[in-house]
Amino acid sequence: MMSETFRDRVVLSLMKFLLFALAIVCLLPIVLAISASFSSETAIAMNGFSLWPRDPTLETYRFILSDKLGVIAKAYGVTIFVTLVGTIISVAVTTCYAYAISVNHFKNGNRLAFFAYFTILFNGGMLPWYILTTKYYHLNDTLTGLFVPYLMNVFFMYLQRNYFKSIPAEITESAQIDGAGYFRIFLTIMVPLSKVSLVTISLFYAVQYWNDFYLPLMLTSDKDLYTLQYMIYNMLSNIAYLATSSDKSMLTNANLVPPLETAKMAMTCLTIGPIVLLFPFLQKYFVKGILIGSVKG
Repeated sequence: MMSETFRDRVVLSLMKFLLFALAIVCLLPIVLAISASFSSETAIAMNGFSLWPRDPTLETYRFILSDKLGVIAKAYGVTIFVTLVGTIISVAVTTCYAYAISVNHFKNGNRLAFFAYFTILFNGGMLPWYILTTKYYHLNDTLTGLFVPYLMNVFFMYLQRNYFKSIPAEITESAQIDGAGYFRIFLTIMVPLSKVSLVTISLFYAVQYWNDFYLPLMLTSDKDLYTLQYMIYNMLSNIAYLATSSDKSMLTNANLVPPLETAKMAMTCLTIGPIVLLFPFLQKYFVKGILIGSVKG
């Protein structure tokens, strides 16, 4: 008995150490990005990145936020709009589809479930997708084109479907005996009992829309529709992007080095900041939703 207790303690200590090491590995890039964003461009060029800002300065953030063309503000507005509207519509579509295939007496439920699962295994390819979205749906250079192609994630749908199936059937059967139809059961019983899972998939969708740069890359040529992530993508592809878009009057001083590398880190911090600040408040729903939604398949 003593040997088993000692072994359990060793295993537990080892697991804690591994989780701590993993947390450090995950936090290190964020710390380096924050540190670099408050460092001068010259210090980064000469000494590289560090855990603490070298030659601390706010010049990079002044350089970014002084944009007279409003590029950053427009990108923030587009990103927030796409995230909010896309998340609301996606959660509604996903929840309705999940409820339809979770109803045992729905004769087409298995067909709809297979149809959704089939899209995980196979897709039409990039070229047919692009032709469909641009030539037939006309989603190019539109705000709707930044969220309509992602309206339903099959993985999130199955997560919600599993949650619906974990709700005791006696509840819905009692409602049916009292004369409630499927639509009323869905709105008055299933949705209120699924708040945890709804918050979970809402968080998933919000992060997906907030971090997406693929749809702007494929469907957008209008700079007024650029998202924050697509701006960062442009900066990584062309390091002079921010310098050509921002207030050039700041560069008239011959001694001022344009904050190009530090600007990338500052843009990264401005992009991940809202998600990092929001996640702690939704963490309990995030964990509960995954655990409860996976109990019954």
